Amino acid sequence: MNQKFKRKLAAVSLFIALATPFCLKPQYHANYQLLPNEDAFAECSCGKIYIGDIHFLESIPLGDNMILVEDERHSKKDPNMKIYYSCGICTPKDRNDVIEVLQEYERQDPSDWDRTTESMRLEWLMHNLSYRFDYQPGRTESVDLNNNDEGKYDNKILQRIFGAG
Repeated sequence: MNQKFKRKLAAVSLFIALATPFCLKPQYHANYQLLPNEDAFAECSCGKIYIGDIHFLESIPLGDNMILVEDERHSKKDPNMKIYYSCGICTPKDRNDVIEVLQEYERQDPSDWDRTTESMRLEWLMHNLSYRFDYQPGRTESVDLNNNDEGKYDNKILQRIFGAG
């Protein structure tokens, strides 16, 4: 990675890290609808949200405005919810709606998955920024909201940018 790109990414990341305490606590009202009689779990302004294991997700005919979330919360190693192609969900409102739906899903079917809203918002934002800067696009186009990354993602990114990680 060239030095100029590294400096730009470092500046953006530093700005986000400093602004995070002010940006992550907005007054927010979730806007989604649960869909108890459909394959989709819920629907929000950015589309229908399908949550399930990989076999369930592979059985769904793909269409427009679909958010696919792989439920790996019952993994013994590291409980996880993976949002496929999360880089396509760009507005904070849409990301917040999807996160709220994931939290409702967890309330309805409790597991060992344990992520805070603020941590999920920051990790997703960092994934989207990294994807936009074409930094490891194969890895950053989808976000894994696993337990082991709770509160760590921003630090790992900054460590990598500054060469400490």
